[in-house]
Amino acid sequence: MAGSSIRSGVLIATLFILGLSAGCDGILGPNQPDRDWRSYESAHFSLFTRPGSFCEEHRVRLAEVMDDQYVTTLNKLGIAYAGRISAFLHSSAADAAMGFEYGGLGYPATEALRATCLAPLGGQLFTLLSHEANHVIQWNAMGRPGTYLMSEGLASAVMSTRFHELGRESFWAWTARHASAVPPLSVLSDDGEWGGSDLEYRASVSFVAYLIERAGPAPIRELYQVKSARFAERIEALYGRRLEDLERDWRGYCATRPSM
Repeated sequence: MAGSSIRSGVLIATLFILGLSAGCDGILGPNQPDRDWRSYESAHFSLFTRPGSFCEEHRVRLAEVMDDQYVTTLNKLGIAYAGRISAFLHSSAADAAMGFEYGGLGYPATEALRATCLAPLGGQLFTLLSHEANHVIQWNAMGRPGTYLMSEGLASAVMSTRFHELGRESFWAWTARHASAVPPLSVLSDDGEWGGSDLEYRASVSFVAYLIERAGPAPIRELYQVKSARFAERIEALYGRRLEDLERDWRGYCATRPSM
């Protein structure tokens, strides 16, 4: 990958998209980039890093992780996407204008993402970048997600574990350990009830990964854009089980998985 300096204003056109339904997806952005970036090209990403930063030092491995996730997502969902994603990897939460240490936003309309990129080099960072990249890929390949459950859940349900172990098995094991705290699916699938908590996010990933394990990606592609009001009806038509029955199946399945 080759590095180069960047001129302000030539990276991304800022587009406005209405009614985004996912907490990890930005409406405007990324903001107009400043000049203090270096760019590196991988198979599917243009990585922008701060000169001398942790991210620049580890750009080769980060590109490997993100390229692997790109291909994995297409294969696991049976979707087509050939876009190139611009990834702005900030050296701190302040630099990224975020109020938390680890965070990111995907911008499907501009095929871009921005995220904090902090040590250590490992699963927490890899999954953050992969999750935000998946928002961009899935929106562009399948359209606008209908629920927070599907938007947030699917972005991590197809996580590659080539470079880390934070994949679907870890979410199923988490579900078994936190069974009493996991909200019912009738709540998780209702955008009016969604609060954006870590509990909701983890449970959504676990459930969506279970649906893919149970019946493959085809029903997920049909469920992806269904809104809350029709979610229970549509899931029954696609899986032949009422939502509450699928919830019992999912929880029971998680209880049988190896603990992690």
